[in-house]
Amino acid sequence: MKSSLWLFVLALLASLLLHVAMLGSGLLPETAIELPPDQALRKIDVKMQALQLEQPAPAATPTARLLSGGPATAAARHKTKRKRDASAAHVKAEQAPPAEQAAETEDASQPLAEQANSHQQETASAPAAAHAEKTDKADQHERVVEASAPATTVAERPAGYLTPASALHRFPTQAQLGYQTFYNGAMVGTGSLNWQHGPNSYTLEIRFNPVIGGNRRYLSQGQLNQHGLQPDSLQAWVGHEAKESARFDWAGGTLHFGDQGDKEIALRTGAQDVFSLAFQLGLKGGQLGSAPLQITTGKKVYDYPMTPSGETDYDTGSGKIRVIVFRAKGEDDITEFWLAPDFANLPVRISRTDKSKRVELRAVLINIDGTEQWRLPARPMTRNNH
Repeated sequence: MKSSLWLFVLALLASLLLHVAMLGSGLLPETAIELPPDQALRKIDVKMQALQLEQPAPAATPTARLLSGGPATAAARHKTKRKRDASAAHVKAEQAPPAEQAAETEDASQPLAEQANSHQQETASAPAAAHAEKTDKADQHERVVEASAPATTVAERPAGYLTPASALHRFPTQAQLGYQTFYNGAMVGTGSLNWQHGPNSYTLEIRFNPVIGGNRRYLSQGQLNQHGLQPDSLQAWVGHEAKESARFDWAGGTLHFGDQGDKEIALRTGAQDVFSLAFQLGLKGGQLGSAPLQITTGKKVYDYPMTPSGETDYDTGSGKIRVIVFRAKGEDDITEFWLAPDFANLPVRISRTDKSKRVELRAVLINIDGTEQWRLPARPMTRNNH
């Protein structure tokens, strides 16, 4: 009896020492999201929109940003040779997509010799040029008003909601999300997600850094086409040791998967890995059809119907983010993606629940194309000095 009691006391002391050591070592983050009870899903009020991919700009090409002020005088004179028909220019400016409108401002970076040459061409039709310049200024004023409209809409969001500084209308070229990882309701570490795409391909890297145990890393790579993401491979590592993987043989129509990659099944159109699925949903505005999708984790393959289940709020403890919830129910598990329409449809929460456990990723950082859009404010832990 006494020996059992001593063993219990020693185990309790060891547990306390372990927690004290972690608090002092910086292994645990300074701030943590308190897990509220799951919110009831509401009817979706705003349809999640499909987004156009933000194409990366060539490194050698100078870029220009449409500012609230007027353009440089040289740029305005240069553009008049293309705007002799004022009414046609007005229609074009209204109908052109934002990328084309922004591209027009790049004329300010043309060589001086070319600007001088265009100035010589303008002198033959000065009245038309003056009229076109006036029209161009009016068009630019309309564009500035249009560009500021989303920001006004964001500002009108009810108090207590988190939104980006300005509206995001395109799917990002790069995105970094930081997460806290929960296991059966207890925070067990941190995680990160890094998304990057080129003209025809994408890379998606996910890392889990538990307080105890080896770090896990997943790498999803594939192609981008008119249908969105088409994964080629998914590879998992624990530490430096390769684990489960998946290889999508689109030409041969075979999906290879398993711990050794030695299992295979017929590959179906629209198949995704469990991580690329979240970004395919975001890119396509959740419109992937009602038919079940073929999804692989690397270890197993599932058939999931993936449709929006409802709308709710992702409560960070320091503000709410509006989300659309996609819930896939398997035979003995549930996978959820919480996508944030205000933050380019990115996944701010991912959870997977089966009979024995519930694993969750909850966002604490959103960085889009190099700009930090939101970070969970630090709340230093309170320590007892007595």
